[in-house]
Amino acid sequence: MLGWVTRCLPGFSLISLALLLLCAFTDILESPMLKGFLPTPSITPPTQNGPWSGLGLAQKAFIIYTVLLHVHTFGFTIRLAWSISRTLQSTKEVFQRRLATSPFPSPKPTRPEYQLYSDAPPSPVSLPDATISSFDKKDFITVHELTEKELIHAIILPNYCEDLHTLETTLKVLASHPRAKSQYEIYLAMEQKEAIAADKAGHLVSTFEHCFLDIHTTFHPAGIKGEIAGKSSNVACAARRIMEVHRTELKMDCCDVMVTVMDADTHLSRDYFTEILRLHYLHEDEADRSIYCCPILFDRNSHEVPALVRCADLMWGFAGLSTMYPGTWISIPTSVYSLPLSLAEKVGGWDSDPTAIGEDMHMLLKCYFETAGNIISRVVHSPASQCNVSSDSRHGWRRTVDTCAARYRQALRHMWGALDTGFAARRTLGYLRFHHRCSFLHPRHFALLSLLWEAHFLPAHLTIVMIFSVIYKFLTPATQIHPTLAWAFTVTEILRALSFIGMNGCLFLYEWWHKLHLDSRMEDMNEANIGDTGCARRLWYRPQFLIDRICFPIAGTVFGAVPTLHAVLSHFWTDRLVYRVSKKPTFSLEAVGLA
Repeated sequence: MLGWVTRCLPGFSLISLALLLLCAFTDILESPMLKGFLPTPSITPPTQNGPWSGLGLAQKAFIIYTVLLHVHTFGFTIRLAWSISRTLQSTKEVFQRRLATSPFPSPKPTRPEYQLYSDAPPSPVSLPDATISSFDKKDFITVHELTEKELIHAIILPNYCEDLHTLETTLKVLASHPRAKSQYEIYLAMEQKEAIAADKAGHLVSTFEHCFLDIHTTFHPAGIKGEIAGKSSNVACAARRIMEVHRTELKMDCCDVMVTVMDADTHLSRDYFTEILRLHYLHEDEADRSIYCCPILFDRNSHEVPALVRCADLMWGFAGLSTMYPGTWISIPTSVYSLPLSLAEKVGGWDSDPTAIGEDMHMLLKCYFETAGNIISRVVHSPASQCNVSSDSRHGWRRTVDTCAARYRQALRHMWGALDTGFAARRTLGYLRFHHRCSFLHPRHFALLSLLWEAHFLPAHLTIVMIFSVIYKFLTPATQIHPTLAWAFTVTEILRALSFIGMNGCLFLYEWWHKLHLDSRMEDMNEANIGDTGCARRLWYRPQFLIDRICFPIAGTVFGAVPTLHAVLSHFWTDRLVYRVSKKPTFSLEAVGLA
């Protein structure tokens, strides 16, 4: 019973909000527009002896709540602007560390070679014939790659019904990194029930087996009770394999293995892994309880998708980025994150039940509670390159409709992660029950609860409150609206306008950051001779990007509030969602996307 009640907390909050609105807006029944259709209640005229005089308890609660909702929304834009501005500066610093080069003459081999200072002897980095890279444009490596201390990066690439080309391109990008041959272990986390999973895995292993330190495949078995097909189950299965491979190091407590989980279409810069190495040894005393996350950037095909889809993905990226400002108590990973294998083993690995469908946030929460709130989230200021969802239809309105439908399915899967609110509630109650001195009275815990409320409650609540406010003002003459209620409507309208202006300022900063990262990524791809990764530049004066500045509230409603309502109401009768992979685009070698 407790499990059902806690998983339905967002749904119960909607019911509570509906009851509050019903009580607070009872006088709307007196509207002349509704007379004759609905019974009119008898209401005693209020006496105006103070700002709250004449208001019922429900109306007072509504005024306070609607103002707090809008203040929080405006605060989000301020926090986001701060995060983007600092991320922009930190990304520049990452690139400057790369440019602090040390000359390293190469013998001009027929295939590229990188000398890495580590315990292992220098080893060549050779890509498969179809993806041979030409690295001799730069005959140096970064200062932070010249280190005696190294990490093994166990990279989990979960995929379920993903396109083969998408996986090949992702592996090509990873194989182009200087550390790939000596430090990267790839784990292709497949789903057994996928008909061609074994064929795909065999092809990828044979193609890329010489590009990495090692490459493994795992197949999550079908039909296990309590588990679902999808990213979380695939990652859990692959993680168990990693622990088996490194069991000896784990037992000896000398395991320098970093596990990175990424989406099948994610392209990571070599700077991502270099920064993790730097942060890991810079904070070595806290390394065993650190989790690393990075911002995500949709810079591959955003010029080809409808404005609503582009704006929805912008808002999704902004949600994670807004938690990555300096001094934050905790950051929420989105799609990509890393943590030490020792920490993953300590917390019992990844969950694979239906409540873990939001696998990135769920793992952060699990680490948080298993360490009694002592987890440390560190931001890696090397953004992950992502694709917007796409459609198989070639042109016209059908492509637009199909892409929007695919984006809604993806949004529903994201919002299904509201189950994590129930998970956090159960774990919090457990600690309050069994621990006399609970660390969850720490400000970090309240910050975490605030982020969960922002992710799983705010979108739907704000939309509902706005709609009812508009309806109330439309149906009620201004002379009959209580002055304090009218004040609340005015304040919230001002806050919405300021939030709109603030989000446009965030888009302005975002375009600088987008260009900085895209230029660097395309330079890396050109040097690696990988031309089919996609490139979508944002030119602010183009009409399609000017539209973004006014469309994001609509996109936030269609792909934020609506799927949240869909998900949390569905949780009253089920916690299972059929995991459907969104279609990703295929890029030609000539795809430069200058639009």
